[in-house]
Amino acid sequence: QRRHTLSQERLRAAPCTTKDGTRISLMADCASVEDVRTAVEAGADGVGLLLSEYLLLAGRVNGEEEQYGFYAACLAAAQGRPVTICTFDVAPDKTGTEFPREEEANPAMGLCGVRYCLAHPDFFETQLRALLRAGAERGNIRLMLPMVTGVQELRAARTMLEQEKQALSARGVAFDGAISLGVMIETPAAAVIADLLAKEADFFSIGTNDLVQYILAADRGNADIAELYAPCHPAVLRSIRDVIAAGRAADVPVCMCGEAAADPCLIPLWMAFGLDSFSAGPSALPEVR
Repeated sequence: QRRHTLSQERLRAAPCTTKDGTRISLMADCASVEDVRTAVEAGADGVGLLLSEYLLLAGRVNGEEEQYGFYAACLAAAQGRPVTICTFDVAPDKTGTEFPREEEANPAMGLCGVRYCLAHPDFFETQLRALLRAGAERGNIRLMLPMVTGVQELRAARTMLEQEKQALSARGVAFDGAISLGVMIETPAAAVIADLLAKEADFFSIGTNDLVQYILAADRGNADIAELYAPCHPAVLRSIRDVIAAGRAADVPVCMCGEAAADPCLIPLWMAFGLDSFSAGPSALPEVR
């Protein structure tokens, strides 16, 4: 165990490459400024997924200035490394029961992710303005949309993003005009039409936690069907393989986040599919490296 720990320490500052010299991007899944600092200390190349739901857990929506402060602090903590921020995913398992929402029979497949943001434009526009402003100084921010199921959602979000750019410009407020907009591939629909999304998205991130449970119709939090939640199921493997291929064919960068991205048994398979970018929890980074 001590030899293993020392090996990880020596690797921390070394480039993350395979034996044949292929460069692998190793980033971190984060939810707070402290997570970002920990990731940098662990040698992460950046933040592959920053969950913004942290700002909603108190049961209220933080205003533009509060959001701006949080995003700017995360970008500063990354010390110039890229930070991919997922826009609000207003789902019960991510925002807690305190966040006000209408009751739904099946909230996990209801008004959540990007569909919630598009249905509440004022709510979404506030976040977009804060994100655009936060990226003005360092330009190391990327935006990612959760729960996308169609190209029309990406187009609608991009339209709103452009409108907020114009509004900030008219007010003379600094913002990141070159900000990237990507898609979290976490629904079967997004995986199947990855080739279509690749024509309009700036990047992909495969969200394995949700993608696996949606493909297999198996709630990963339900102990009674835990054995059905299997990232190595052929349906999951084929979907991930096809998403990576669609991204490579369109020259769209593809990253993977979630538990499957940190599984030492699966990483060689993802690399064989052509994946060269991973994002894992800060504590898992040494083992993945």
